[in-house]
Amino acid sequence: MKKLTTADFNRVARGIMTTDTVPKLAARQVGNAKLVGIAKGVGMIEPNMATLLAFFFTDASIPKDVLPSIFRPTIDKTFNCLSIDTDTSTSDSAIILANGLAGEVEKQEFTSALQEIAHELVLAIARDGEGVTKVIEVTVDSAINYAQAKRVAKTIVNSPLVKTAVHGADPNWGRVVMAIGKCENDREINPENAIIKFGDIQVYPSSSNDENLEYLRQIMSKEKVNIDVSLNIGEASATVWGCDLSRGYVDFNSKYST
Repeated sequence: MKKLTTADFNRVARGIMTTDTVPKLAARQVGNAKLVGIAKGVGMIEPNMATLLAFFFTDASIPKDVLPSIFRPTIDKTFNCLSIDTDTSTSDSAIILANGLAGEVEKQEFTSALQEIAHELVLAIARDGEGVTKVIEVTVDSAINYAQAKRVAKTIVNSPLVKTAVHGADPNWGRVVMAIGKCENDREINPENAIIKFGDIQVYPSSSNDENLEYLRQIMSKEKVNIDVSLNIGEASATVWGCDLSRGYVDFNSKYST
């Protein structure tokens, strides 16, 4: 068996493409070892991966009882926090293989490299989503627990009205408030305590002016739009990724047939 080389994986990344327009591949050096990740998927991704396939390969020596404890939390905080269109499928997989030929590596360094690759692939998938023109990153902090933070963030990033507002570069914070309000079972959330930011500008609670409005439109016109929400009821946080809803998505899926 040979040690890993990135050249081996370009064709693999292309070979697993379906409606993807570009291959997704990322790599890192970890000590004497290499870690490579490839993925595919641009539609029907929700709630946890769905049609997304991800494969990781390393020649690092990682004990088989240790590798899952590194891999599963990474997948949970990256690929399982990605949504393209809220629709689901049954064919999701995330696999990591280690042949050990490069010897042992420092665990934390390997964990960091894996997280970096997974995050890079998630953003690549979000950018290549069907009809996508913008990536949306939603961070919810000061929640009671991680599950609540992720639930609220997913509700925001999956809202058609939020998605279309981002597509049209419209800084309509009311749509974000509406999305938060859809989490009706989270009775601890008090709208009066919440803080909402688009980029680095607080939009709720806040009074806007023409100068801020123009700057906000510039923020919403970027290829990656950041929405941050502080619930101010706890200490947990979560970040999720999604994309805008465009005419291109509707056109593609109204004509696409399997």
